[in-house]
Amino acid sequence: MPEEVSILADLGIIQIDSYGKVTGADMLATMEEILHIQSERGLTRVFVDASKETSLPNTLPLHQFGSMLSADAMMLRFAVLVNDQVREDLHFLETVTKNRGMQVRMFDSREEAMAWLLE
Repeated sequence: MPEEVSILADLGIIQIDSYGKVTGADMLATMEEILHIQSERGLTRVFVDASKETSLPNTLPLHQFGSMLSADAMMLRFAVLVNDQVREDLHFLETVTKNRGMQVRMFDSREEAMAWLLE
């Protein structure tokens, strides 16, 4: 699976390391794991390192995932580190989720992403 979920316990952040070709099934499995962690530990901040992703699903699956994410994970705040290969797709996903009231933001630097997430 091209996504690994861990916890940065000292910061109270769920971290997702995402790399390679990410499928819709990968994204759904990761979301289930995040929701499980949130339910058990009460963590609401998520850092996604997508800087090593090479591709994401096309527009329709991304839109469907964004809609589902908005419905199931409204209480979470996501900071996403992007790269040029998937920037456009991730900005589309950001728009879908923000339009539904989520706190999601894309970043070019880990430091800026963490600062926003921790404010």
